[in-house]
Amino acid sequence: MIFQINEKLQEVIDCSWFTIDKGTYAYTKVKEINDVTKHLIITQDSDEITVVTDIENLNNLGDYERNAENWKLINIRCGNPFYCVGFLAAISSLTAINNLDITMTSTYTNDYIMCKEGELDKCKDLLISLGFSMRSSRT
Repeated sequence: MIFQINEKLQEVIDCSWFTIDKGTYAYTKVKEINDVTKHLIITQDSDEITVVTDIENLNNLGDYERNAENWKLINIRCGNPFYCVGFLAAISSLTAINNLDITMTSTYTNDYIMCKEGELDKCKDLLISLGFSMRSSRT
């Protein structure tokens, strides 16, 4: 089944944009965190601590396991955050249909898509085809 984008959702997508971060990231599993300010995403549950960090920060982690892939960060700014049913589903459905492996994380004001480094251009083009505009990333 292909995800259908209704008119209201398309209006939100059309006024949303994304940037591509300059960094290259790794997913890691650690036992402890010494400096939270050096990393992009830190999550902890009953099983593990996961850190998503720029590969330049890997030496700041101590002992870690890491996913073999390098990942690129796409930061999506929703035109109507919190009140847009299907926003993330539209993105994840289109990437899945196109055989792209992504992860998604939402913060208070941003939705992050992590895509494999070699699939960045295809992911960017898919977002544009949905109606998102691309802006220059902040430094």
